[in-house]
Amino acid sequence: MGHHWNHDSRFLGICGGSWGTMHWLSRSIDSRFETLAEVNIRIHRARETLAELEETTWGVELREINGERYAVLPADAPGRPAFTMDERPYLKLSKE
Repeated sequence: MGHHWNHDSRFLGICGGSWGTMHWLSRSIDSRFETLAEVNIRIHRARETLAELEETTWGVELREINGERYAVLPADAPGRPAFTMDERPYLKLSKE
């Protein structure tokens, strides 16, 4: 009869341990989902900001290439660019 009791307590120990592991895993997964949701919200906000910037700057970007500064204009912009890359004109800016 004593032998039977030892078997039960060992069984409960195993179940309790795995329950603890499962509980920890589910909490870990939940916190990862929360983190993922936060990251997705940040990405969404960043995309909104980018869209806003593109609207307010009319698609003009500023880039530095080999220490020289350029204004990158939309593909259909008129003017005489220093060069064209990806079908977009680059205008060289003075350093002052």
